[in-house]
Amino acid sequence: MHVRKIGKLLTAAALALGLAACSSQPAEPVSYNVLCPTGAPALATLGAQDVENTTVTYTDGTDALTAELAKKDGEYDVIVAPVNLGAKIYEKADAYQLEAVVTWGNLYIVGTEEKEWEQEGRTIALFGENAVPGLVYNDVLASDVKAAPTWYNAVSDAQQALLAGKADMALLAQPAAAATIAKAKENGTDLKVIANLQELWTAKQGDDETGYPQAAVFVKKGSEKNVDALMSGIETFIENANTDSVEKAVEAVGADLLGVPNAQIAAKTWDAQNIRYVAGANAKDQIQQFLGLFQIDLPDTLITE
Repeated sequence: MHVRKIGKLLTAAALALGLAACSSQPAEPVSYNVLCPTGAPALATLGAQDVENTTVTYTDGTDALTAELAKKDGEYDVIVAPVNLGAKIYEKADAYQLEAVVTWGNLYIVGTEEKEWEQEGRTIALFGENAVPGLVYNDVLASDVKAAPTWYNAVSDAQQALLAGKADMALLAQPAAAATIAKAKENGTDLKVIANLQELWTAKQGDDETGYPQAAVFVKKGSEKNVDALMSGIETFIENANTDSVEKAVEAVGADLLGVPNAQIAAKTWDAQNIRYVAGANAKDQIQQFLGLFQIDLPDTLITE
């Protein structure tokens, strides 16, 4: 009996030592794969570059985002995407949940004088007719516009139309708006921001914060990988961002890769891009409100709790 008890004690002790030895082994470093669109969302997630073992892939357009958001076993732990796109795909794929909103709209009308759109005979270049730019524009401003509209496929096309004199004003996104104003000045034309669509949206909806939830961070549902470190890195960079830190971060990654004109303009327009980190659970009402533009109901489990 005593021998058996001692044997059991020795076995238990050996097991405990073995477990202690195992627990003392360094944990495997967590790695993250992130897919992110260029432009404002890329700037909003610059903090991911500071998180160890993180690889960020930047993509232009929504084709790659659409394909990857539908994969339950996709290679990306996190995908940054338009809120409406993520919600629409989640209804069918149930693969990526909304963790936090990081951009709150960056659309502006650029022209020469205030309320220029109310004048007969004027022209306005627009883009994204069936996407966020066009739907927001139609919701908050179109009814007041007397200028003749021309819709273009991309913001760069609207920008060129304005610079070439084919339009008197244009709907542009920052930082392209600032780059357009600077380019026009070089050619002797004085342009300025004559309308802030985020402020118009806020006034119409009666929200406390300026803007609408445009892009968000989506996390793979059911993943065992803890993304707290990654989200913390993104949030910390946004909270502490200033002209110097943004400029240095853009230069480190590369303006071309991020899809912005240059580091200086990206830093200068940071505030105008309405980059804010808000946990999805704290932005539920705004998300639901925004999805109404697309006739999308907020899926019950889209937002992480």
